[in-house]
Amino acid sequence: MNKKNFLCLLFVLLAFVMNAKDYNVIDFGAIGDGNTKNTVYLQLAIDRCAEEGGGRVIIPSGVYVTGTIFLKSHVNLHLEQNAELSGSKDLDDYPNLAKDRKGIVHAANIEDASITGFGTINGNGCDLVFQSGDSAPLRPYVVVFKNCRRMHIQNVTLRNSANWTFRIWDCDEVFVHGIRIYSHCNFNNDGIDIDARNVVVSDCMIESTDDGICFKSNHKEKLCENVTVTNCIIASNCNAIKFGTASMSGFKNITVSNCVIKTPSENDLFGYKAHMVPGVTAPVNNNSGISIEMVDAGILEKISITNITMQDVLTPIFIRLGARRPRPVKYLKDIVISNIIANGESLMTSSITGIPGYYAENIKISNVIFNCPGGGLIDHVKREIPEKEKTYPENKMFGPNLPAYGFFVRHARNVTLENVCFNLRYKDVRHAFWLDDAFNVKVLNPESDDHTSDEALVYVKNSNNVTVSGYSSPNVLPLFLKTEGKDNSRIKLMMNDFSTVKKVVELSPEVEKENVIMMSNIEK
Repeated sequence: MNKKNFLCLLFVLLAFVMNAKDYNVIDFGAIGDGNTKNTVYLQLAIDRCAEEGGGRVIIPSGVYVTGTIFLKSHVNLHLEQNAELSGSKDLDDYPNLAKDRKGIVHAANIEDASITGFGTINGNGCDLVFQSGDSAPLRPYVVVFKNCRRMHIQNVTLRNSANWTFRIWDCDEVFVHGIRIYSHCNFNNDGIDIDARNVVVSDCMIESTDDGICFKSNHKEKLCENVTVTNCIIASNCNAIKFGTASMSGFKNITVSNCVIKTPSENDLFGYKAHMVPGVTAPVNNNSGISIEMVDAGILEKISITNITMQDVLTPIFIRLGARRPRPVKYLKDIVISNIIANGESLMTSSITGIPGYYAENIKISNVIFNCPGGGLIDHVKREIPEKEKTYPENKMFGPNLPAYGFFVRHARNVTLENVCFNLRYKDVRHAFWLDDAFNVKVLNPESDDHTSDEALVYVKNSNNVTVSGYSSPNVLPLFLKTEGKDNSRIKLMMNDFSTVKKVVELSPEVEKENVIMMSNIEK
């Protein structure tokens, strides 16, 4: 570029910056008295700003009642301190809602737009006009980004949605920073739903009745991929961090790090508590801390979740490959979960499950401390766990309890559970680890000093190439390993300290002794 062309380009850019100005909605007729409907005036300000090349549309202090307003390219919707967009309680103010659910702020097919400021967008979803049931379509979101590029939302508070709070769908390049979400008044009150590509979410606080941060895949051709979530505080009466349930195309290249899952400040309003499963030990809970679900024949791979603390979760980790759609199952693989501290509050333990013939695979979970409530009974150990291949996936799907208080692993391969510690508040007669139809599994440095049950610490059924290594405890353990099933082979106990173990192995009659291999262990 020669000097003359450069100067021309610089002049154009400077002219654009100088012409990008503020548009105060008061100047277009808006009144922030909490009663006047301002939809037309707000839209006039947005449209004028877009027509004149972009800039800031300012919402000053006050309460501005509005129906759906449509954000435009190059417009920054800026809510000043003490400014509130208050969702109208008249359904006619949300156009074509039955066929195309809108947000109060709706961005569709635009680029380079943003929502900023320290104000609030309130969906008023607690109002009776929106209390129309779980499946009712006449409930708007608070904010929607749909088929947009280079979008930004920062610092605003989103409250009391009638539906999902913030939906990001089929977008590319979205930045979400420092927003606060509080939605505890309606069905489907998800916090942030992400079905997009190249998304960064950071430093957010999310409280929701339904899923907190939820990765979705409703698009049949485009993956939810290249997403990072970090430094967030999340509370949910459902799943705090969730992949699914919608999993049409799938998920790829997603990281979640440095997040706190805390006790919700409210319990749900719609019957979860009334149907609470037996064995729950805290009055207000997150359902699952981390829930990873692939049940719609998509793909799920390259997922990293690290540095998470969890308080009051019914199930710390729930990983499920299922088949609820009449299409060939694909895969769930390549997952790393590390540095987790969780206080569990139910008998529904963490689980990794596929279905017969299809395996959850290439999963590594390491450096984990689970503080478990205990209370498991021998009936829970002997209960037959149903497959439920086509059932909606959630931690309750297998019943109110599982036969292990630590990890239940079934139809899985290439799984490593390393440096996993279980602390029991009360006696639990169940196993710490239950492996069934599991291949190439490593249980390394397991720790459960509170295990006093006569049931084995590790239970293995019809599994191949299972290695348990690095066990040591100062406390007496009645039984270390129990194995059943004629298809067991290559069960290896290596470099364990069995000096405080009364009985190392218990074999069922159909298991041949040579299929349990002992190497370099310390015996009594």
